Amino acid sequence: MHIAFLVALVTCSLYYLLARRPIDFLTVGFGSSVIYFLPGIVGYTLTPTTPGSPIKLPVALDPEVYAIMRAGLVGITFGTVVYDLRQRARSTERKFIRLEQAPLAAWIAAALGVLGFLMTWLSSEGSVFNPDKRVVMESVGRWHILWEMSASFSVLFGMAYRRPVCILVGVALVLIDMYVGFRYAFALTFVSCLVYKLSELGPVIIGRLKARYWIGALLGGIMVISYQNLKAPIRAGDWAEVGTRVSSLAWWGGGILTSEPFTTQTILNEIVSRDFRTDTDHLVSSVHQFIMFAPQLGAESVRFGDIYQPSLFPLVDHGLANNIWAQMWSAGGWLLLTAFILFHAFVLALGSRLLGASDPGLRVFVVLFFSYWAFYIHRNELLVQLGFQKQSTIVWAMCMFFGIILSRAAVQRRFASRTLSP
Repeated sequence: MHIAFLVALVTCSLYYLLARRPIDFLTVGFGSSVIYFLPGIVGYTLTPTTPGSPIKLPVALDPEVYAIMRAGLVGITFGTVVYDLRQRARSTERKFIRLEQAPLAAWIAAALGVLGFLMTWLSSEGSVFNPDKRVVMESVGRWHILWEMSASFSVLFGMAYRRPVCILVGVALVLIDMYVGFRYAFALTFVSCLVYKLSELGPVIIGRLKARYWIGALLGGIMVISYQNLKAPIRAGDWAEVGTRVSSLAWWGGGILTSEPFTTQTILNEIVSRDFRTDTDHLVSSVHQFIMFAPQLGAESVRFGDIYQPSLFPLVDHGLANNIWAQMWSAGGWLLLTAFILFHAFVLALGSRLLGASDPGLRVFVVLFFSYWAFYIHRNELLVQLGFQKQSTIVWAMCMFFGIILSRAAVQRRFASRTLSP
C-alpha cells in the first residue's frame, strides 16, 4: 500500500508540474494534500503529547490510511484533468459580474482589523498575550475573528487597489496574531497572496517557473511550519536560542518531520485502525453555520472532536486538530468519503473558474474564500470549515458594503465641490 501511494503521488505530481495550465485552487488543493499527506511518504504518524508522555512517538500507518490518502490525491487530479479539458473546449470566454468599485474597502478592512485587535486585547484584559495557549483560547471570541479576517482582507484589498499602507497594517496584524499563537491567518493570507499574483501569469508549466517563485513559496511555508517550534524562545525573548535553532539543519529537518500533518493524520490513523464509527449528527450540525448566532438561538452543535478525542485520546489534556477525511470515513465509510472527495474537487474547480473574474473586489473574496477551502480543510471538521467560509463571506461583505457607500460619498463630495467652485 505504501508503494501504491508513492506511485500515485509521483504520477499525479507530474501532471501538475508538466501540464501547461493556470495556477489555481486545484493546484493549491493538490499541493496542500501533498503537505498534509506527508506521513504517507515517510510511513508513520506521531502520537500527540500527554502529561505522562511529553515526547511524540512514531506509529506505523494502517494500510487503509494509505488508500484514503491515495484516493484524495487521485480525486483532486481527476477533477483537475476534467476541468482542464472543459476549459480547453470552451469557445467563448464566460463573463463575470462586476461590482461597484470600492477602493475604500481596503481602509475599511484595515480599520476593522485594528478594531478587532484592540477589542480582543481589551475584552481579554491582556490574556491574549498569555504564553499559555489554553489561556489564550479561552480569552478570545468574535473580536478575534474580526481581527484575523479583516487583517487578511486588508492585505488583499491593499494589493487589489494598490494601498501599501493597508498591506502593511494587515501584515502587522497577522504577525501579531501569529505571535500570540495562531498561525492560520498568516498562512491563509500568504496562500491567498500567492494565488492572487500567480494566477495572473496565465497558463504556465509549474516545473519551469522562475526560481524566485519557488523560493518565495518555500520560505513562506517554512515560516509557517517552523514558528511552532520557535514560539517559546521568541515569547521568552531568548534570541540566542532562536539563533541556535535556525542555524541547525537537524532542527529544520526535525521541524518538518514533527509538523502538524503528523498529528493530524494520527487522528485518521487511529480512527481507521480502530474502526471507530459514528452517526451523522456531527455532519448535520454543520447546517448551524448557515444561521447567524445559532448558539444564542439555542442550537446545540455536535462536534466531531468531542466524539473521537475522549474515546481515542483520553490522556491528551489539550485540544487536537481535526481531520475531515477521518470524519467522512467514520460517519459514512468509503461511500461518503468518495462523495466528499469529488465534492471537494468540484468546489476547487468552481473557485478556479471564478479566478477569471477581473473585478478586483470579487477577486479578493474569491482568493481568500477558496484558499480556506483548498488549504485549511485538511485539519478541520466540516462544522469548523464552514464556519471559516461564513466568516470570510461576512467580513468581505462588510468591507465592500461600507467601502461602496463611502466611495460613493467621496465621489459625490468631489462632484459637489467642483460644481460649486467658481
